[in-house]
Amino acid sequence: RMPKWFGVSFWTLVLLITAGIALRFGEAESEKAALRQDLALLQDVRYGLFNVDEWKAVLSDIISAKIESFELEDANREEMQAQTERLLRTLVNDLERNYYEDQSSSLLGILQSTGMSLLGVFEQIKKEIPSMAQRIVTFMDDPENRDKIRRFLMDTVDEYAAETFGETNYGAVDQVLDRRGTPAGNRSERMATAVTTIQARLGQIDDAQFPIKIAGVLLFLITATALFFWAQSHVHIKLVAATLLIWLLSGIQMPMLLIQAKIDSLDFQLLGESFSFSDQVLFQQSKSIWEVVKLLIMEGKGPGAWLAGVGVFLFSILIPAGKLGATLAWKEGTQWSQTWAGKLILFRSAKWAMADVMVVAIFLSHLGFNGILKDQVQRLESMSPRLEVLTTANSTLLSGFLAFFGFAILGLLLSERLKTLEVGSNKRQ
Repeated sequence: RMPKWFGVSFWTLVLLITAGIALRFGEAESEKAALRQDLALLQDVRYGLFNVDEWKAVLSDIISAKIESFELEDANREEMQAQTERLLRTLVNDLERNYYEDQSSSLLGILQSTGMSLLGVFEQIKKEIPSMAQRIVTFMDDPENRDKIRRFLMDTVDEYAAETFGETNYGAVDQVLDRRGTPAGNRSERMATAVTTIQARLGQIDDAQFPIKIAGVLLFLITATALFFWAQSHVHIKLVAATLLIWLLSGIQMPMLLIQAKIDSLDFQLLGESFSFSDQVLFQQSKSIWEVVKLLIMEGKGPGAWLAGVGVFLFSILIPAGKLGATLAWKEGTQWSQTWAGKLILFRSAKWAMADVMVVAIFLSHLGFNGILKDQVQRLESMSPRLEVLTTANSTLLSGFLAFFGFAILGLLLSERLKTLEVGSNKRQ
């Protein structure tokens, strides 16, 4: 047997290190969750692919490109003048026919139309058609006039868009930009700057977390191994139970599963011009077990959601916590541990504490969401042969899952060790 002071010192050190790592991890995961939420909002498809302002910018680029590229040469000048003459001739003929038809319904109109015919007004207009067509072509070829046409077309687009679509609400976006301290300027540029800043910060946190993750894995292995060799008294068991309580609290408070459907890149051609949208978030959600419980109980619709929330709380939080509480109160030779209630809480509650089942369910959900989202999002690619879509549809297991998984495994090992110590205590009595 090891000296008493060694076991107490060892498990106290494990408890303190576990608390320190959990605290560091909790702070980092909280910041990452806020960053991911802001990033998803800035990249939301409502402010990109489904945003009328973005499409107005696309149309502006197309109109500008087409008008700027409009350059008349000798060959196409003659062709355009001929087409313009045909159009003007058709318009004048229609005007002449409609005029005579309208005037034929009254005596005064007949007299007016006769005068028009004698004077040869429409014939004179027809003679001027080539000259008018030439002036129109010359007008179109003037760069200054092309700019006026572009502004007119864009004003028309703005007018139709205002009549057809509602104004985009950027209130949530502006709050994120102000909270992240993004420099003042054009909103699109500020959003791009904020996205780059947030992604860089997420990368920094991940890099800083890497050695902590390694330390967490080593701590898990040390704790699991030491349970069978250095957990030899009720004092040790109390310290181990306190350590596992930290694992449990970390597991239920940190996000466990990130579900995301995103269009990485959408490339298309419109009127001969190539355009693309990138990083368009269709859906993103991440919740911790505690957040899921609150969501189901407080905001769930119907008794089914409420019962589901109570079930998750009871079997994945309350019973595991109760078992740890009973373990903290356990001591060799205590009479209550020999009672039916004591045995139920200490040794049989593992059958009702669904921590291990919860881990399996979350892992299967991770696999299932990957397949479902990939199938649904990639259907966008079949919309058009000229539409190229690169999508990301997956779910990611987060640190909360790893912490809860570690608690489930260590909880099972602690139960087995407690049974061994209880049997040994009974034999000595």
